[in-house]
Amino acid sequence: MELRHLRHFLAVADELHMGRAAQRLGMAQPPLSQSIARLEKELGVRLFDRANRRLSLTRAGKAFLEEARSSVRHADAALALARSAEQGAAGVVRIGFVSAALYEHLPRRLGRLKQVLPAVRPELLEMSTNEQLEALAEGAIDIGFAHPPFGTGERLDIFDLPAEDSIAVLPDDGATGGVTLAQVAALGLILFPKAQGPVLHARIMDSFAKAGVEVRVVQEAARALTMLSLVSAGLGAALLPRSIRRIAFGGVRYAEILDGAMPTLSLAIVSGRGPKPAVVRRVWQVFCEEPAPRA
Repeated sequence: MELRHLRHFLAVADELHMGRAAQRLGMAQPPLSQSIARLEKELGVRLFDRANRRLSLTRAGKAFLEEARSSVRHADAALALARSAEQGAAGVVRIGFVSAALYEHLPRRLGRLKQVLPAVRPELLEMSTNEQLEALAEGAIDIGFAHPPFGTGERLDIFDLPAEDSIAVLPDDGATGGVTLAQVAALGLILFPKAQGPVLHARIMDSFAKAGVEVRVVQEAARALTMLSLVSAGLGAALLPRSIRRIAFGGVRYAEILDGAMPTLSLAIVSGRGPKPAVVRRVWQVFCEEPAPRA
């Protein structure tokens, strides 16, 4: 059964007149009549009664009508989706992200993506920076939100996002105001593993050393939510991006750092350099446009 035969049947069923249906379809009447006859032969039923030069749907024709409409609608939708995918307006894009992207940058861009390309489905995977670089090289993800520096710039397209200041995350002791690096160090530092970001790890430890403060890493945690849980349990203090304040987490308080120059926390959107599928190229363009700030 060919799709064109279904379209011919629907036009005749709507018009109940071969001449008007042929005119609507932009074809001559004899080929239309032959198309309906072929469809009836294939189905083994009569779809139309032809009495006194007037057409009416048979019981079989009425039963077939809605299924035919549904089939044509689904075929048209599939065709539109295929064309959208070819143009990059539909499809799946796999996106890796570090925890810090969740507080502001990733939600804002996903909101814009939904407005601009509603038929694109993002598939989100929380991964460390190193895991994202490996996944990009292997083609396991299409775009990442990761912490520079990467050391592989010749193989990546990189769009730098504004860096953020660090704040201290402390067990909630009821106090208010800022804290010194010595106060953070006294609690013990909860920090990401060195292998996860060796450059940033070294800069953080060097900031304490420059301030003349000895600090010990008491717990390692790869994810921000894990860090918040450990701080809440009283196991130490953490340093996280300022945008972490968006998360209200019981048992912790956020505090400005009063002394010492902590390194800013950088974030970038990355993708493999070279030709990209159309949908990845479109999503990259949307992500690299600056969306409106969140309220």
